[in-house]
Amino acid sequence: MEGRATLLRTLLERRHQETHRAFCAEYDKTAREIDTRLIGSSPSREAFGRWMKGHLKTKPRADHCRVLERMFPGHTVAELLAPYDAGGCDAGRDRLRAGPGVSERRPDTPEAATNRRELFHLGAAGLTGALIDHALRGPDLFEEILDLRSIGEVRLDFLEGEAERLGRRVPPAEVLPEALMHLASVRELLGHRQPTRIQQRLTRVGAKLSIVIGEILFCADHFALARRWYSAASRAAEEAGDRQIADLALASATLIPTYSAQPRAALAMVSPRLEQTVAATPAIAWLWGLAALAHAALGERAAFERAMSRSREILGRCELDALQPGILSFQHDRREFYEVRGRADLGDLRGAEVVVRHVNDVYRADSNDSALVQFAYASALAEAGEAEEACRLALKALRQTPGRPGITVVVRAHEFNALLNAPATVSGEWRDALAAVRSPAATGLWASSV
Repeated sequence: MEGRATLLRTLLERRHQETHRAFCAEYDKTAREIDTRLIGSSPSREAFGRWMKGHLKTKPRADHCRVLERMFPGHTVAELLAPYDAGGCDAGRDRLRAGPGVSERRPDTPEAATNRRELFHLGAAGLTGALIDHALRGPDLFEEILDLRSIGEVRLDFLEGEAERLGRRVPPAEVLPEALMHLASVRELLGHRQPTRIQQRLTRVGAKLSIVIGEILFCADHFALARRWYSAASRAAEEAGDRQIADLALASATLIPTYSAQPRAALAMVSPRLEQTVAATPAIAWLWGLAALAHAALGERAAFERAMSRSREILGRCELDALQPGILSFQHDRREFYEVRGRADLGDLRGAEVVVRHVNDVYRADSNDSALVQFAYASALAEAGEAEEACRLALKALRQTPGRPGITVVVRAHEFNALLNAPATVSGEWRDALAAVRSPAATGLWASSV
């Protein structure tokens, strides 16, 4: 039987998702909330066309029904795929005004007929036709809109889990589309009014995802764009009332002057926060570590020792479950890298060597942090005139990083090379390896002093 446009088509057109590609993207997003095994199970282009035109002889399979009814709360699959004339009846107009998720008008029941009579008996002048309809169905429509505007716990838990998962490591550039997709979902949900508690949780997720995206851009050498994402993360964290995430955003943003040889700018960023009375959190330990690095770069030994001691002490007071791996926390190995780096800048070769030995005994050899520790110690050796051992360690550090070295490793490699004063017979292999690594000069932020 030749059909006509279905309610599904009307609702999709209202959302501007009437193309097969747009529908499948939304379908997969909803399928992820139900069961990740359903991702990619969207209908073929031909089946989708039948759904839109009402050319159906049988009901879609169960998985399709589950996803469709989650995509359009308040509607059954039979309603969605039945022929529908949006412009030819009051129900269609009411449905479009109310928005997705509001049930289609149904035939009068005995209860509804009784309610109509009671309205007339009240003597309410002017309550006729559509106005009576609104008076009768208004509470139901209102409650359904409230339900639609409140995100379900399953989806909220999923978004929170994804933000945590992406933040548990230095995220590679390959996950950027995934992080942006999740942030788009958060933005869409925040565009609707949510209960205060849900609004705060969503905003917190958005702040974490913004830090993840900023970190990806920072490691890819896009400092200016990374700074904008860190700023957005900070604002979102403040709105969510989450001081710890705001501190993480501040620490992440401070990496930019730190890796641009601008220690005074780094101190200007962290000092106001560290002058306040603060709780013992990994983020605060990170800020003290960054302050220590800046003092060391300026040759301020006493201030370096004081700041590093504070970072060590605060980290020791943190709950163990707060010391998570990744960029949404701060760990002992990262602090020890800062200590080696600072001692190398201050010319404390013996102090740097003690920390390096501990790092080599405890931490993974293929991590970026381990490589950064090796470069810091190699720099100290180079300044002390021990060029051969310095080149050996630097070469080991450059080769041990997994995949393409991130911008932090690249900057430290070029810093080391600038310090190196050795003949080609000693440094030849090192310089050949460095030649294959991109230069950080393209950022325009890497200082000439390094």
